[in-house]
Amino acid sequence: MTLRFKDHGEPVKRLQRNLNKLGSILLVDGDFGPGTRDAVLDARTALSITPSASVGAARAPAGADAVDPADADDALQAALAAFPDPFPALTAAGVTFIARLEVGSPRQYRLLYRHPEWPGESSGITIGIGYDLKFVRRAEFEADWPAVPAAVVNRLVPVFGVTGSESLRATVADLDFPLEMAMKVFIGRTLPEFLRKTRAIYPQVAALPPARAASLVSLVYNRGADLEGDRRREMREIQHLLAAGNLDNVPDQIEAMVRLWDPRSGLVSRRHDEARLWRSGFAALQLD
Repeated sequence: MTLRFKDHGEPVKRLQRNLNKLGSILLVDGDFGPGTRDAVLDARTALSITPSASVGAARAPAGADAVDPADADDALQAALAAFPDPFPALTAAGVTFIARLEVGSPRQYRLLYRHPEWPGESSGITIGIGYDLKFVRRAEFEADWPAVPAAVVNRLVPVFGVTGSESLRATVADLDFPLEMAMKVFIGRTLPEFLRKTRAIYPQVAALPPARAASLVSLVYNRGADLEGDRRREMREIQHLLAAGNLDNVPDQIEAMVRLWDPRSGLVSRRHDEARLWRSGFAALQLD
């Protein structure tokens, strides 16, 4: 069954789940809209699958090319279904949850994040999915981003290991880091490191279902693994709750952290999303 732009329903949800295994970071809403269409085109490139001759034929006007590569034909859907989950500890849904908290939708990434940014204050210049160049040197960067050409790495050398500024960002603002490249680094390098950091303070994460594990990894990704001081008291309490097997009260502590920020802050909504994910799973956030 070929799926096309503006189609709806469970088959589209299944397609979106499978596209997220490639890092498409789509909501699983059953709506074959522009984001899903773009993800299908990206998937064809990533999997080297050309559309079959019959794709689009049923809707093509007389004399028009019947092949529409934005349609998801049986061959593409089969290849996506067979594609392995990229990060089983959190699943593709967990990867999507954290990535969307960092950059929003694929469209927002392409509009706002595909070029180097400076979030401000003590941050370094960031690229991709929150990858802060303040905390890396050239050798580490080249290991994390092997697809980046040497000429681009040379341009980035002055921003490695230093606090950013608007003038520093301007020196590299023309460099381009496509979403597909950023997601490979996020899945292959960044998330494994933050899962390790999460396990260091919350070792029980290894036994949690993926939705709850993703909730904790998201928290540590955003706040770090420091447990010292009053600003970290809820994170310490979560440590105690997990050790005692009192899992039902963990989301209450996640939401209690909103005391730290202005109610209009995106971090407040992030804490609520993490708590909701813990309580209700991926489906509650249109990720499964």
